[in-house]
Amino acid sequence: MLKGGIRTRIDCALLILALVPASSRAQTASPSDQETITQLVEQIKQLQQQDHDLLERIKILESKQLPASPAAEVGPSPSQSAEQTAPPPTPEALPHEWHDVHGIRWRGFGEVDYQVLNQRKPELGTGGFVPGSQGNFYTNEFGLFLTSRLTDKASVLSEIIFEEGDAQSYSVDLRRMLLKYDWNDHLKFSFGRYQTNIGYYNWAFRSAAWLQTTADRPLVMQYASDGGLLPTQAIGVSVTGAIPSGKLGLNYIAEYGSSDTIRPELNGSGQVTDENNGNHVNAGFFLRPDAVPGLQIGASYYHDQISHNDLLSGAPTPLLPGVLGPSTRYGQTIVNAYVVYVAHGIEFLNEGFLIRQTVIGGSLHFDQPAFYSQFSKQLGRLRPFFRYQYVNANSNSNAILDDVGLRYGPSFGARFDLNNYIAFKAQLDHTARAGEPDLNGLQLQFAFTF
Repeated sequence: MLKGGIRTRIDCALLILALVPASSRAQTASPSDQETITQLVEQIKQLQQQDHDLLERIKILESKQLPASPAAEVGPSPSQSAEQTAPPPTPEALPHEWHDVHGIRWRGFGEVDYQVLNQRKPELGTGGFVPGSQGNFYTNEFGLFLTSRLTDKASVLSEIIFEEGDAQSYSVDLRRMLLKYDWNDHLKFSFGRYQTNIGYYNWAFRSAAWLQTTADRPLVMQYASDGGLLPTQAIGVSVTGAIPSGKLGLNYIAEYGSSDTIRPELNGSGQVTDENNGNHVNAGFFLRPDAVPGLQIGASYYHDQISHNDLLSGAPTPLLPGVLGPSTRYGQTIVNAYVVYVAHGIEFLNEGFLIRQTVIGGSLHFDQPAFYSQFSKQLGRLRPFFRYQYVNANSNSNAILDDVGLRYGPSFGARFDLNNYIAFKAQLDHTARAGEPDLNGLQLQFAFTF
């Protein structure tokens, strides 16, 4: 209405200005007519300026009325411009892709996989994959991410996973459920079920295969429910924020919560370990220096207490001679450090871990190092990648990770983004295992988001 009113006034002034010269041809123009014409010209100039100013104000107001996105954790999706320098993506960080239903914003992620493994001895299968002499198709995980903003500072986030199990059965896992409160950039709280921020990968890449370059996670960063080595999830409080540090870009992480890790053994025996975790403390920091956009350096320290309680089909298994019982408690300490560079289409991830488990009240302890290094480069829609991983877990029967032993080897392949919603990945894996035959595998995957 405002724009229409001003333009109507300008049109009327122009019409009057056009009529005045026409009438002046019929009679000699008087000084008063010349003065009137001058005033009209000046008024037209003023109206044009007002119209221009109003249009600029409307643009500013419209830009301010765009919907605010939920609190994002980090940067762009793999299909976005290779010039983006932020760390890898999380679902919260893609507001333009969210669906909105009555204030609840949601996104979906899924995958369809085919895998074959040349195993000669039993090996753990998860996500619907059944290791054997022949390959098989499976769907692994289907995830829904939901957020809802309660106030300017408070929001709710949940991550619901439907995971394939044996005989194409499915289970539901509430992987994350958080009440988030962002006091300011220096103090951000999350209450509820969270993924522990041990290391970079568990923080930057959540559940969805769409978000990561490779077809699977490094072994050390695999979820504990899939045989991974770390306590990946807990219920408690997680606090993070920026530390005033100028161009250094320093941030901190502090967590206190309760875990209850039940981990299946990798050797395919069907045995699982119920760790009965005590409350844990996790503290860490990371920095993103302005001088090198895309670089992130961080470290973390985690500590809790666990048990070595072996179960087989839900029942305790007989103890071997010399094996400590389930009542024995271990102090578990996990130290992590990483250097990551993600910019200009380059993804270079490097993480190292030292897992120490010490018998409480005794001198027996196990030091178990692990690391992975991953490199990829965006070439149009194609992103070739290479990853090398290493785990050296103690094979002593008193060690909680005795089923893992020494494992190392490369993976290589490529991800191809068909469009902004579907990606195809092909990956070859070679894993050397101490005292056992090497494993070679092929994984093919369609990962998608909607």
